[in-house]
Amino acid sequence: MKTLKLVPIMFLFLLIAACSDSEESVDGEFMFGNMYGDSLESNESYYIVLPFEWTGEEPAVITSVELVKENEEPVTFGEDGIEYVFHGADPLKQAGLYSGERNIGEIVDINGFELQGESRIVAEVRLGEVVEDENRAAKINYTVNDEEYQEIVDWDTFKVLSTNNG
Repeated sequence: MKTLKLVPIMFLFLLIAACSDSEESVDGEFMFGNMYGDSLESNESYYIVLPFEWTGEEPAVITSVELVKENEEPVTFGEDGIEYVFHGADPLKQAGLYSGERNIGEIVDINGFELQGESRIVAEVRLGEVVEDENRAAKINYTVNDEEYQEIVDWDTFKVLSTNNG
């Protein structure tokens, strides 16, 4: 008789466990190229052009990219010495670090940027006094097939970003 009472309880437990794992996920992930600069000056502006890849079969449409730190708090110029705007660019654009005064060619708003395979992301940054921070990451909001997703992605470029005055 104990076995009969135990079976419904086990079935209920398995049903609850199965439902809790049914959170919708997307097939694919974001990957960033990295660049390590050791002579960045504070109070200067730069363009950082890096590879940006989506591995999913369906394209991802970016709605925003933000730099965050511990507890997903936003990176700010006042606290972290980094002011930034992200753009999308053609995958043939030359990766590199460029002075903010240089014309780097066509870049587009990251909001609405469609990514399938490899492309380029351009960070337009103004730096104050910046020190390395292992907690910096990128928070990407995006859609795939009109479903909304969010992903926090490690990005070494911004973890090790520092100025010679920071």
